[in-house]
Amino acid sequence: MTKDISTREDLFIIVNDFYSDLLESKELSHFFEAFKNEEALEHHLNSLVDFWDNTLFYSGTYQRNAMKPHLRINRKKGMAVSDFDLWLKLFSKAVDHNFKGQNAEAIKNKALSIATVMKLKMNIY
Repeated sequence: MTKDISTREDLFIIVNDFYSDLLESKELSHFFEAFKNEEALEHHLNSLVDFWDNTLFYSGTYQRNAMKPHLRINRKKGMAVSDFDLWLKLFSKAVDHNFKGQNAEAIKNKALSIATVMKLKMNIY
């Protein structure tokens, strides 16, 4: 039986699998060019673990503005609804491939909520 998400290590598994798919995606990889450098990717994945640790477990590990870099990328490259749809699909795939349970469902729901807020702030309908 697949276990539920319960640790930072679990979150690292998710974001690592997720970014492997993002970097291979012909539709989305151009948004993530900065993370093709292994050192930059490792730093970013650790920031994402902090973000999700704070979002899912209220750990206080993430204190930055998560919207700011996404708004900047949108201004430079222009995001579309289809980009968010694929982003959510790949994120859910990374979760479902590795975990099952209440926290697994919660993180996917939180990702959907975050994507919805981002689209609204970016005027993407």
